[in-house]
Amino acid sequence: MKMDRKVHKVAVILPYVDNKVLLQLRDFKSDIIFPGNWGFFGGAVEDGESPQETARRELLEEIGFDSDVLCELDSEQYPLLEDTFLYSFFCALEMPIEKIVLGEGFDFGLFAFEEIVTGKLYSKKAKKFASVIPSNYIAEKVSILFNRIKNG
Repeated sequence: MKMDRKVHKVAVILPYVDNKVLLQLRDFKSDIIFPGNWGFFGGAVEDGESPQETARRELLEEIGFDSDVLCELDSEQYPLLEDTFLYSFFCALEMPIEKIVLGEGFDFGLFAFEEIVTGKLYSKKAKKFASVIPSNYIAEKVSILFNRIKNG
């Protein structure tokens, strides 16, 4: 029997007001993937956890947000990491941005699709621009989500 050697991870897209989504600036640590890059909140699925349970846990750990309504956007082999299978979820960020306490990551910010596709986003905390995780994965998922919301 062949064992599944893939790492299973989740990403959560958090739409807010004015067609913006909340993104996390990953820590500048050399021992993590995509250090110092903007991306979605999320993390690895732990043993005994469903991807949806992981998404809820990660949101709670990373920004202190809990949602009963997490909708799956899709699941796929992650384009940049051959050993990673990624489950994408979304839910409305139903808390004021001022109440967010960042538990993981260096910074967070709200960005429009037009900003995300530039590949560089400004961090107020770092006082500089940082890259969006390479590939068009982030922009693609935001586009899919906004189309789904627009078309009901």
